Amino acid sequence: MLRADGDDSAAIEAKRASGGWPDDIARTVSAFANTPGGGTIVFGIDEASGFSPVGVWNAKDCRKALATTCRDGLEPPVAATSQIETVDGHDIVVAEVQEAHTTAKPVRVKKEGKAYLRQHDGDFALSENEEQAFLASRTVPRFDAAVVPEATIDDLDPELVDAYVAACHESSTALRRFDREETLFRTGVLASDSRRPSVAGLLALGLYPQQFFPNLVIQAHVRPRPNDPPGTRATDARRFDGPIPTMLSDAMAWVRRNTRSRVVFGEDGHGHDAPEYPAEAIRELLSNALVHRDLGEHALGLPISLHLEATKLVLTNPGGLFGITADRLGLDGTTSARSGTLIRICQNVRFDGNRRVSETLASGIPTVLRALKHANMTPPVFVDQGIRFTVLVPNHALLSAEDLEWLRSLGTSIDGLSDAQRHALVALHSGTVLTNRSFRELFPMDSRRAHAALSELVARGFAVGDGERGSRTYRFAGNEAEVAAPQPTLWTDDDTPAASRPSSSSNEARIRDVLESGAIDVNDIVTATGLTARQVRYALGKLRDRNEVQIRSGGRGLRTTYELRAP
Repeated sequence: MLRADGDDSAAIEAKRASGGWPDDIARTVSAFANTPGGGTIVFGIDEASGFSPVGVWNAKDCRKALATTCRDGLEPPVAATSQIETVDGHDIVVAEVQEAHTTAKPVRVKKEGKAYLRQHDGDFALSENEEQAFLASRTVPRFDAAVVPEATIDDLDPELVDAYVAACHESSTALRRFDREETLFRTGVLASDSRRPSVAGLLALGLYPQQFFPNLVIQAHVRPRPNDPPGTRATDARRFDGPIPTMLSDAMAWVRRNTRSRVVFGEDGHGHDAPEYPAEAIRELLSNALVHRDLGEHALGLPISLHLEATKLVLTNPGGLFGITADRLGLDGTTSARSGTLIRICQNVRFDGNRRVSETLASGIPTVLRALKHANMTPPVFVDQGIRFTVLVPNHALLSAEDLEWLRSLGTSIDGLSDAQRHALVALHSGTVLTNRSFRELFPMDSRRAHAALSELVARGFAVGDGERGSRTYRFAGNEAEVAAPQPTLWTDDDTPAASRPSSSSNEARIRDVLESGAIDVNDIVTATGLTARQVRYALGKLRDRNEVQIRSGGRGLRTTYELRAP
């Protein structure tokens, strides 16, 4: 993965460590312990030489030094496991640093008194406000339920309140017996017997919440695009304020205004115009940012950030995920409520007619995923840094009429390709040479998924892959006639006359490409390559004879998988 990326990542750090214990390891351990999901440190890898294995000075001493640092160099101590691996004849140490429990964050480096956080490929010292964000997350947040002492019930919007109370009475038999003001009190809009609004009530139903919280807004701008004049920094910079339903409606209108139509493909394989970003997905993402943002005192000076780039939409809100991890987002019935009072209120707040600001709990992200899948778009990328949460939604390059006509000419040969793969195919056809990294810059995803998508283009005969894992490039396979032509029947290598069957090396190349993404079994190779099981086993035998492929696991009761042997 490091070679494919050409750099360290947010989750993996390479350390040379051939001449002794690196001095800055405690900072990296602190950063991984404070970062959701923890991280991996690989000792004995030289980043400067393309992540080549150089080995550690002494593998056992390296593991001992790591254990000592985790136990004595950090406050509180950090849990980590390590093991020795041999790569190209060199001993390296792979260490897995576990994320610290919420009640233990932030983890500090003892000798410095500083805590660190992982961002991209570096370790950054936390600011005072960021440390306060971690401390506040040690218990269930209740900032949204706090009273706003300077505000009164007259600071609530009468029209929003009337619609809210009506919705509450319609949805709850228990609430129907209360009058207007009592309903507001019982549902948390009013926070005390003095009948002053809560933070949540003011944000959801206030006339102008920014009178009391100037920075609880959405800051939006469009990043410079290729055709903008030189020196352009940003265009259509906006600050959306007002109550949450107003901010949500205005931000959605801004996205529509600053985006164009894009070509999407229906089940019939034909393209049609649709918004660059499905409105339903954007509504849910904006709503989530507004109701799940951190409302602690440490975060009141931070706005929600929304910006559009040529290749993606980026939305960031203060406050990381609470009570849930990024890999569980979108699973049915899985929810997280940083601001429980605000979320409950917003389920009965209406905007744009009769739309709720927040729908049923746990439905938001599944709705986003369904909307993007229906548009045949790449899923969003979620980045949780503990103190902030970012979602990136890819904006696929628009296709010209000529590109669309060329894709149509390929007929059924492109059936099953994702929207990202079809756009990549157009780019390859135009002469662009893609790498794993450049493909991911256009279509945000991890390197393994990007490799699988590009490898499928190779397996289908659309592209040719050149080079080894760290420097592999992909180019167009040939002219239109060659690509559009039906693929020849892939005969079993051992039962067809040599004159009428493709060479076994072509099947072996397909299998090598598939195995680039990791160890899989024969059935998965059959699915990925379109070869028969006999072809796959025959080619695997040839590859094993040349020591290019090895068995990763197998035996009684275990699934036999195959992987590429390290060069």
